[in-house]
Amino acid sequence: MKIYQITDTHLADIANESDDNLIRLLDVVNQDKEDNVLLLTGDLANAAVPAAYLRIRSYLEDRDNITHCYALAGNHDDLDCMRASFNGSKIQIAQSATVQDIPFHFLDTSHKPLGNSLELGAGRVSNKSISALQKAIRKSPRLIISHHPIINVSDRWFRKIGIENQAKVVRCFTNKCNIISGHAHHYFDIEEGNIRQLVGIASSYGFEHQSDMPQRNNSIGMTVYHASWLNGDIDVRLLEKHFLIGQ
Repeated sequence: MKIYQITDTHLADIANESDDNLIRLLDVVNQDKEDNVLLLTGDLANAAVPAAYLRIRSYLEDRDNITHCYALAGNHDDLDCMRASFNGSKIQIAQSATVQDIPFHFLDTSHKPLGNSLELGAGRVSNKSISALQKAIRKSPRLIISHHPIINVSDRWFRKIGIENQAKVVRCFTNKCNIISGHAHHYFDIEEGNIRQLVGIASSYGFEHQSDMPQRNNSIGMTVYHASWLNGDIDVRLLEKHFLIGQ
């Protein structure tokens, strides 16, 4: 099964070039008439206003070949606003789903940190979500989808906008697991312990992770994977980093 990941669209309250980027990418996905999956992995809106989410809804509704679409919230999003805006549409906000025998578990990292050790942009996983994660992956593999990466994929400034209770979340993974996330605005494929962390490129702007402070670049687009069962585990392979510009 092919998985298209569009992440960090950062739509404003009024349509701008970020909308144009999203539309171009959705057109590419819509050209694929196979029964595939589209993941919208958070920070869909830059300021969480209904207008941004409703535009995303309208863009998806106009593209008939996109049938399986799942969204989760990022640190810029308002989950309640997303739910209200997407209600009744093809965009699903779920904790779990199975498409073509591939089971997904969607992990919400959009809660605000309780302390002050991290910076704006950091997230947290609720105790309820941690319990649901543990239950979901206890007996069988699942493909985990989140906004924030679960393990550190970059040093320097990016660690300050990670998951506040990261260590508690990492301890849930007692077996090998693949995780697809956004947030970093850059492609990563990193393995640490039982976790293989895949991070997709953003559709709005890229980040220079070698710098000592956040710097944007024009490496934007979406990431495409293939997921299948292999020897009792879910195997995920990168098919394409589909760049609009800046590759």
